[in-house]
Order: sequence, then structure tokens, then C-alpha cells
Amino acid sequence: MNKLELYCMVFYVLNAEWDENKNTRLGEFLSGANPFLFDDIGSADPAIYEKFCEIVDGSITVENSYSIASKYIAELGNDAVSSAFSTIDENEWVECVKDFLSSEHKGNNDNA
Repeated sequence: MNKLELYCMVFYVLNAEWDENKNTRLGEFLSGANPFLFDDIGSADPAIYEKFCEIVDGSITVENSYSIASKYIAELGNDAVSSAFSTIDENEWVECVKDFLSSEHKGNNDNA
């Protein structure tokens, strides 16, 4: 699993929660964090993906991806984002990651 794939998974989880609660602060974060707005690797606001890359280091596996994503979320210090991410537990996360990685997706062939 590469950094962009992990970043996209975090975005998907947060976006799914936004679909449920329409939290304004979460929506503001997601607008800038959107990795699908442009074809390149990154986010709508490049600083958000850059910060993600600064925080996330080392090898990313399906098994450790939840703890790495959790660390990133905690580093943001954004209560709305933290609350949204807390709606998924590690078991559900792992299943979602496996589904995501087994399908065609952005980051599939990128060296992010």
C-alpha cells in the first residue's frame, strides 16, 4: 500500500461520515483534502497532502494502515475530523482497505 492509497482511504472514510452528518468543519477539510479534483498526486489544497506525507513514514501495510491513519488524524488536531474518523473501527477499516486495493483506483500504479 502506498501513501496515496492510504490518503484516499482516509478521505473515503471521512467523506462517508460527512454524507451522514453534513458537519461544516468536516466539509471544509474535505474540500481541501479532495485527492480526486486533479489528475496529479495530491489534494485540492496541496498543503494538506504535503502534511500527510510529512506525518506518514515507513512501510504501509494493510495490517498497520489503520494505526498510521489514526496517527495522521490525531496530528491534525481537528475535532470534526477526529470525530468522523472514530466512526470506523480497525476491523471495518481493514475490510474496506482490502476492497479498495482489489479494485481499480487512483494510486494503483503511482509511486506516492
